[in-house]
Amino acid sequence: MKRDVRAFVQAIQHPKKGDLVAVAHRGCRFDGVPENSRSSIKKAVQNGSICIEIDIRLTSDNVPILMNNLTIGRVTNIAEYMARNDHYSPFTGRGYSPLVSETPWKGVIENLKLKEEHGEICDQGVLDFKSMLDFIEEEALEIVIMMDFKCKEAITVVYEIMKHRKNASGVPALEWCIWKIYVHMYKYPDELEKESWWQEACAIGKPLYIPAYAAWSTKQLADPLASMKAFSHHPNVMALEIELRAPGGNAQNLLDYATSDECPIESIGFFAGFGDLWKWDDKYIRFDMGEYTAPWNLDEPYSRLVFIVNTPPQNIDDLLTEGDSPDGHDYRSDLALYRQLGYTWTITDYAKEQRNRGLVIR
Repeated sequence: MKRDVRAFVQAIQHPKKGDLVAVAHRGCRFDGVPENSRSSIKKAVQNGSICIEIDIRLTSDNVPILMNNLTIGRVTNIAEYMARNDHYSPFTGRGYSPLVSETPWKGVIENLKLKEEHGEICDQGVLDFKSMLDFIEEEALEIVIMMDFKCKEAITVVYEIMKHRKNASGVPALEWCIWKIYVHMYKYPDELEKESWWQEACAIGKPLYIPAYAAWSTKQLADPLASMKAFSHHPNVMALEIELRAPGGNAQNLLDYATSDECPIESIGFFAGFGDLWKWDDKYIRFDMGEYTAPWNLDEPYSRLVFIVNTPPQNIDDLLTEGDSPDGHDYRSDLALYRQLGYTWTITDYAKEQRNRGLVIR
């Protein structure tokens, strides 16, 4: 069956009742494949994903690159490249890991190699945004990209790069590169609409936008519900992303509105918090683990562990803040529960496995 990117956008924006669409988190990034890479994008497509979320940060010389962390030590060979011995380890939180924003693309990041989840150096470099667009066109990939902006300054830079780009089928990038921007960056749609780049984008085509109500971002708003109501009537809003970590917790009122008849938006998403060590394998770990011992009962409920910069892995339950969960558990790994709550798409690792379990489609 021929893949059709416009049909994919419609499937996300106007879901069928009961559907839960999987968005590949940083591509398909495990089993030796580095995150936010060419191979992670290609593998996600091969596994049936129609939408891929990528992270965007700016280097010190203003090049937008695909990078999740504030620092680059976990996923690149920066220490080896600099002939240093203090290689960063996500298990100890120690080692050389400079900030992306303080490291230039030219002469440094452009020469680095990515590391996969075990610390093995791969034969592919850090992917910049322009090269990602080139790759999608060259490989004739029909996919939707959710652009997760980690810094507001990257937004206009990315726009200038992609505003006239198309995929191999001739569909403008403005139609399939979705702006997923945290709401503290633009608290209300009028703040976005007054931006000259946004006005130009709307004159060129129909850019699509997802206001992201992550817990830390939402808490910077005086009235999150008023913000969501305003965005839900914005004609370019494709979906709402709501980080409800447990039923009855912070953001429950946002989800209640989003699933009510009052809200015109049909598409509601969340990040499934399985953790970075979920389904860990027995492959050799090249990262220094120091005194850290990885627990291998990783399928136990609510024992999800995530890599946090400059600290050993932490349990997602321990990262909850006041009001996030009535009983102290983060339930976002329970896809069946969140589908029942009214969510229609999820950003998830292991999308293929979740499809095989019948929890998500596409």
